[in-house]
Amino acid sequence: MGHSDLYATATEASRQGLQKVEGAARRGFDQLADGVDRVRTQVARASDRTVGYVHDAPVRSALVVLAAGTLVYALVRALNRNR
Repeated sequence: MGHSDLYATATEASRQGLQKVEGAARRGFDQLADGVDRVRTQVARASDRTVGYVHDAPVRSALVVLAAGTLVYALVRALNRNR
């Protein structure tokens, strides 16, 4: 086996290896894109449900937001007091 045969074998092995890496990268990218699409769909559904809830029960929604804000404020004050 001469040098040219070794170079040809190495070149072919490198080409096949690169094809495998490219295929794996493409599959990984496709899986990532599918995951992002699923998350985007879930966020859109949650947003639609939230808007529907606020539309159906505006007073209750305002009270929930007020209570959550009060809780966050109390937690921040408690954390700052401990410093």
